[in-house]
Formats: sequence, C-alpha cells, structure tokens
Amino acid sequence: MRRDLIASLIGVLVGLALSWLVLATAQGGNRTPDPVTWGHAPTPAAQSTVFGVVALMWSAGCGGGAQIALDPGRYEMGTCTMGGGDEVTVAVFAPGAAQSGWVDSMRQFGAVVVEGDRWAVASLTATAPAEFAAAVPN
Repeated sequence: MRRDLIASLIGVLVGLALSWLVLATAQGGNRTPDPVTWGHAPTPAAQSTVFGVVALMWSAGCGGGAQIALDPGRYEMGTCTMGGGDEVTVAVFAPGAAQSGWVDSMRQFGAVVVEGDRWAVASLTATAPAEFAAAVPN
C-alpha cells in the first residue's frame, strides 16, 4: 500500500513538472537551436538522447531507466529505480534551460532534490537523490 502511494505521488509530481514545463515553453524564452544534421534528419533515438538522461541514469547504476518526457533542445526527463528499490525522477537540461524552475516545482510537492551540472534528481525518499548523485561519475 505504501509503495502504491509513493508511486502515485511520484506520478503526480512528474505530471505537475510536465505541466510547468509546458507552461514555461508556451511563454517563450530562449530556445536552443536544433542539433546540426549532416544532410539527413537524426533518428528518433538520436533525437531523444541529445542530453543523455538515459545514459546518466545508467552511469549512476539506476535500474530500469526509461525516458518519460522531453522537449528537444531544452530538457529530457526519466525515471529509474535505485538499488534499494527507491524510484527517482531525473532531468537533464540544456545550458540556460529552466533547471531552477523544475527543482522548485519538485520541492513544492515535497520531493527531495539534488542538483548537478545541468541535471537534477528528485524523489520522495530522502536518501535516494543523494545516493544517485554520489553514484554519478565525475
């Protein structure tokens, strides 16, 4: 029952974060140019790994990582499970993107957040974000 509640809360947090990002995008702002393509469009896999959220989750040893949202040129977001079974939400941002807004949104809903250079990790479990951050290679 407790795990279901936590999963539901994480789902709500992710939904709210996505809503915030959609609103922030709709209001305009600086847009990072699309990646250069050399005569052909990039594959869907290449488009979804511009910032490497899946690679970041894998490098931290976070299991079952899956990308759950992206805005090409601005951010990628995914979820994965740490070794102790705690689920985390990870976001990787373009330079100058709204990382602080995402972090603030997650904290408003009770998530514990740890930030890195152009990435952040959030969870409702106090130790999971620190465990993730410690596992990210330098």
